[in-house]
Amino acid sequence: MPAKDNLGTGFIDQMNDLGTNDVIERAMNDKLKQAEKEMIEEQQREAEEERKVLGVQQKDTDREGREDGDTIAKGDEDDELERLRAERRKKMMDQHKKKQDYLAKGHGEYDEIAEEDFLKTVTSSHRAIVHFYHQSFERCKIMDMHLRKLVQSKKMLGTKFVKLDAEKAPFFVAKLKIQTLPTAVFFIDGVAVYKQIGFAHLPNGDEFQTRDLIRIMRENEIFEEDVDSEGEF
Repeated sequence: MPAKDNLGTGFIDQMNDLGTNDVIERAMNDKLKQAEKEMIEEQQREAEEERKVLGVQQKDTDREGREDGDTIAKGDEDDELERLRAERRKKMMDQHKKKQDYLAKGHGEYDEIAEEDFLKTVTSSHRAIVHFYHQSFERCKIMDMHLRKLVQSKKMLGTKFVKLDAEKAPFFVAKLKIQTLPTAVFFIDGVAVYKQIGFAHLPNGDEFQTRDLIRIMRENEIFEEDVDSEGEF
C-alpha cells in the first residue's frame, strides 16, 4: 500500500513538471512571436521611411528627369529601395573609415609638438591649425583655452589641432614671419591659408567668444563639418 502511494505521488509530480514545462514553453513561444512582431514592425517603419525618401526623389525626377533620361517605373521601386539601402550602408562605412583615419592621425587631441614634427603634422592632415605660443603670455593662455574647447567638443574632428612653443621653433617662426603671439596658423594641404594674429578681428579683445573664432575658421574653410557656432558654443 505505501508503495502504491509513492507511485501515485511520483505520477502527480511528473504531471506537475509537465505542466510547468508547458507553461514555460508557451511563454517562450509568446516571446518569440512578440520579437518577430517587433522586428516586422521595425522593418515596415524603415521601409516606409525609405518610401518617403523615394517619393521625394520620384517627384524631383518627374520634374527634371534623371541624368540618363530614364524614369523610375513603379515596378522598379524595390530595386530603388535596395539602391538607397546600399548607398546608406556605403555612406556609413565611409564615415566610419574617415573617422578612424582621423583618430589614427591624432585628430580629436590637442597635443604639443616639437619643431621637427611640424612639417609632418601640417602635411599629413588635410586641415590643421598650429598655435604658436609663449608659456608666459596670458593671451596665449586665452587662445589655448578656446582651441582646447573646440577640440574637446569633438565637433571638428576633420581638423588637426596642435600647439608649438615659439621659443623652441625659431626656424618656422622666421619662415612664417610670426611676430605676434599668440598666432594660430591655418593649413590646408600643408599650405598656410590664414594667420590669426593675436585677437585681430575678434570682438571684445580678451573677452572674445569661441563662436567668434569659429566664424573666422568657417570663412577660411578650416573645418569640414557644419558647426553651429551659435547653438553649440
